[in-house]
Amino acid sequence: MIDDYYVARLDREAHLRDFQSLYERCSDYHELEFGCPTRPTAADDDFTLARNEVYGIYSQHSELIGALEFLRDYPKPEEWWIGLLMLDPRVRNRGLGARVCRSTFDWIAREGGKAVWISVLEANEAAQRFWLRMGFVEKERQPYVAQNGHESRVVLMKREVASVSPATSRDAISFASTRSPSS
Repeated sequence: MIDDYYVARLDREAHLRDFQSLYERCSDYHELEFGCPTRPTAADDDFTLARNEVYGIYSQHSELIGALEFLRDYPKPEEWWIGLLMLDPRVRNRGLGARVCRSTFDWIAREGGKAVWISVLEANEAAQRFWLRMGFVEKERQPYVAQNGHESRVVLMKREVASVSPATSRDAISFASTRSPSS
């Protein structure tokens, strides 16, 4: 645990219900991406993506308050793709997202990653501002079609991680943790 949160890899069998509950609390994001209320299979769908690593962000009281998903060596070797950073609305705008990002970038660099990519929904202007503050640079905009056929546009962004400064003790997190919060 780092101050007030810790990160642990999620397992489909043990954490599906809690992850789905987080998705339902974050319905604002789901409605932007899919154009409809949170699907009852949203969390399960994330676990079925091949190569997708799904981590939970937990409060000091072992409550799932966020999720982070990424792919290693995608779109090419030494580049990673953040597929999702989702925080419970109750913990947003308190600096937690930035702390998780700094720790994630440091960890990716230690794992040999050189850059991180993300796509941000064009309609999610707050997210675009956040990722720009995190050092991402817009590379292009393109059409996006969600799994359910909902059409929108995304902003592809990239950030180099090779020159990331070491995390402070407040920011350091271990993704190697196998700590299993109670479900």
